[in-house]
Amino acid sequence: MVMWKLKSCPRCGGDFFIDNDADGWYEQCLQCAFRRQLKPTVEPKEPMPKEKEVALAGDNRRKHHQYRERKE
Repeated sequence: MVMWKLKSCPRCGGDFFIDNDADGWYEQCLQCAFRRQLKPTVEPKEPMPKEKEVALAGDNRRKHHQYRERKE
């Protein structure tokens, strides 16, 4: 989804659209093509330690099923 900032270009007073690509988020003027990178607003969290895993739907059933096979 593209967002717009109307009459925000410092060069020509044109309309900016906000989008992202491989380099990150940027805003670019539709009229004169002036472009500038946007700074991230949220700091990335530290990676989780390897001991902790995120449980996804169905993971517990698979683990329980494996436990049953070992038990029988």
